Amino acid sequence: MIANHLTLPIRTERLLLRDFVAADFGAIHAYSSDPEVTRFMFFGPRDEADSRDYLQRMFESQIQEPRLTWELAIVHRSDDRLIGACDLTLEDEREGDLGYMLARDAWGQGYATEAARATVDAGFEQLGLERIFATCDVDNAASAHVLEKAGLRCEALLESHKEAKGRWWDSYLYAIVRSEWSQTTRTDKDTGSQQ
Repeated sequence: MIANHLTLPIRTERLLLRDFVAADFGAIHAYSSDPEVTRFMFFGPRDEADSRDYLQRMFESQIQEPRLTWELAIVHRSDDRLIGACDLTLEDEREGDLGYMLARDAWGQGYATEAARATVDAGFEQLGLERIFATCDVDNAASAHVLEKAGLRCEALLESHKEAKGRWWDSYLYAIVRSEWSQTTRTDKDTGSQQ
């Protein structure tokens, strides 16, 4: 049986991760219609209809039993501004697929790493996962850096991993297993590290 409960919202030092609501449409469409934001995504840029369909799918996933997709809004706590999304999609009761995207004006400030770490922690602590993985395009150095800072390590190069946007994509596969995460978490607590 898949554990299907995260206690929301998830709070970090600067961010709030919560379910999407209807009022988020404008912010979602603003970043997901940006060609730079979706450059390394298998979709997009989205038009208004695509953004509405996406939001509707998120609403449907929120009431799914068991819930398999935890696509969460990333909200900047100081000004309550929606700056992106992070997600954990459960492949089964043991494994989750991590993803994220941020509005361009939120890049380079550590928000993706902060959200990814919080999502990884929630996946292990609350959903009881044994492994969390992610893929990123081989040319997306910024995303690879985020995954590494979130504790994942590169396991493989996936050549011609997926066909999207009229081409085959080569991707890196990153992952972390529970035992690695537990060791890192213990080490951080022992040293008082605030990565």
